[in-house]
Amino acid sequence: MRSASIIFAFLAICLPSACEAACIPDQHGGLVCGVGKDAVRVLDDTTSPSKKLAIGWRCSAGLPADDKEPAGDVEDVIVRLEDGAVLGKLGGEYWNTGTMHPNRFDYVAAWSPDNRAVVEVANSRWDTNAFGYYAIDGGKVTKIDLLALASQAVKAKIPAREREGQAFRVREDLDVKLDANGRLRFKAMLYVPKGEASRDYSVEVAIASTRGPPSARIVSIQKIKIDE
Repeated sequence: MRSASIIFAFLAICLPSACEAACIPDQHGGLVCGVGKDAVRVLDDTTSPSKKLAIGWRCSAGLPADDKEPAGDVEDVIVRLEDGAVLGKLGGEYWNTGTMHPNRFDYVAAWSPDNRAVVEVANSRWDTNAFGYYAIDGGKVTKIDLLALASQAVKAKIPAREREGQAFRVREDLDVKLDANGRLRFKAMLYVPKGEASRDYSVEVAIASTRGPPSARIVSIQKIKIDE
């Protein structure tokens, strides 16, 4: 009877609805949460400081095999690693199967030290496609779109006649940092695609989220020189 009780207890803990959603390692050392078309693969270097949350991607057609690109629509999401629950959808569409990823695309996730917010940077070949702040309160996620705010503020630093054709890009190769006080610091560039010269800036954004919906404002934009 004792062994039967142990087996019954195990089955009660590991019902398919719970176990199938768990995050487990794949053959490439990454994590996959869930199964079928709801499966999410965690992106490298996007785990929160607490190791409880991460950024992952999923596809409307399900995760593809290693040697194939996603066959459907891709979206990036915040996933809870304890049970694989998706807490919110992000703006990026970056993917990585463990052996393949989109060429010349980059992705950065900068978490707050208290794990209650994350900043997403999704870059394509030429510019930044998604740049947002996401406040996390339990299972609720609230977004601030930083792309329009930052790109317009940085472009305002150059003469109006020179703004046409300028691409805005958050530098994924330099630190993107979100501190405990809601201060976001990053480097950005303006440049003409395929051109040789760029204008580089150090940007600081203040984010308030203690009362009401989160809001953001530009604190400073300083033109800098970056040694390549």
